[in-house]
Amino acid sequence: MRRLIGMVLCLAVAAGTARAQKATLTVTNPLDRARPDAICIGPASLLGEHARPGAYTGVTETGETVAVQVDDIDGTGTPDEFVMVLDLDAGASRTIWVDLGRPWEGSSRVDVRTSWRWEGYAALETELQAFGLYGIYAPLDFPPSLQWDLYGKRPEARGLSLDALEPVNYHEDNPVAVDYLLVGQSLGLGGPILGKGRPCHGENGSYVYREICDGPVRAGLEVVVTGWSTPSGGSHHAGMQYFVYAGHDFIDAGWTLMPPAGAGDNFGVGIRRIQHPEMFLSSDREGILATMGQQEGIIGLTGLAVIFEPDRFLRWGVLSDGGDSYVVYLTPEGQEDRSFYRTRLVGLWSESGIATAETSAEHLRDLAQRQHNPVTITQ
Repeated sequence: MRRLIGMVLCLAVAAGTARAQKATLTVTNPLDRARPDAICIGPASLLGEHARPGAYTGVTETGETVAVQVDDIDGTGTPDEFVMVLDLDAGASRTIWVDLGRPWEGSSRVDVRTSWRWEGYAALETELQAFGLYGIYAPLDFPPSLQWDLYGKRPEARGLSLDALEPVNYHEDNPVAVDYLLVGQSLGLGGPILGKGRPCHGENGSYVYREICDGPVRAGLEVVVTGWSTPSGGSHHAGMQYFVYAGHDFIDAGWTLMPPAGAGDNFGVGIRRIQHPEMFLSSDREGILATMGQQEGIIGLTGLAVIFEPDRFLRWGVLSDGGDSYVVYLTPEGQEDRSFYRTRLVGLWSESGIATAETSAEHLRDLAQRQHNPVTITQ
């Protein structure tokens, strides 16, 4: 009898554990337009106490399997967020059953490297686009500026390809991809600016890279800078987090400054001017700063954009530091001892099939609407 009772208790515990390892989620699109590859981010607590960093299998109400990635963003060993990518109809909700006992066995759609092409040149990648960051060690006579280079993939070459891209000569046309910005030509996306200049000149500050997460849905990189001097004589510690997502052509970027920037050192994000622009957009109402056109020596039309929260807009600016940049200055979020800023950094390339000069503004407005109206996730 005792043995029978013990077996029943064991079975009950096992059944309870199995149930605890599964979570039911409802994902809702608040927009009145469809969202293909919608980025769905929620707190890890929605998955229950058994959630651990890693990638798990989710099943939708239609039987589709999706990757559900659980990340420890702050590096404490405890999961903070989960993320998945789903197609959502306008104003619609979907149900996802997440099985924490079933690891994801599908492929990854993103990648991150802390050293790529040379030591200290970091990279993030999705199937659509790759990004390279000048931060710690830049080529000779090219100061680290924490701005991103872009590498556009032709439709026939989409997929993860950092290894294949590494030996490519980006000053020449090639069948894999074209470097939008021609390495060394001082063009870039998302360079941080404090006041009237870049806070980073040559050997300025001490840099540390940390890989935050690496797929299959999201890849992330953190850069921590100590002793970051400003042109006006200020000094800060700074943390920057950059994320890319499966199926998308942008970086979600967040910057933290300690102590907060003063009035003379307002924080801004820059994009380099296009030599022959065919599109320029600056809208504090929509939260978009963008330009697109023809760059000498680059195949096809290229574009750069910063998407930001409209209620964080402070002012526009133009910076001349060896190559003119358009700048959007932002007001911070955060506490008394630190300030936080967030933007979405977008690259456009006509040959990628994602956007042309005519459709780039529409594409950016769609991305801005998605950023300003995130999906909601409930149990």
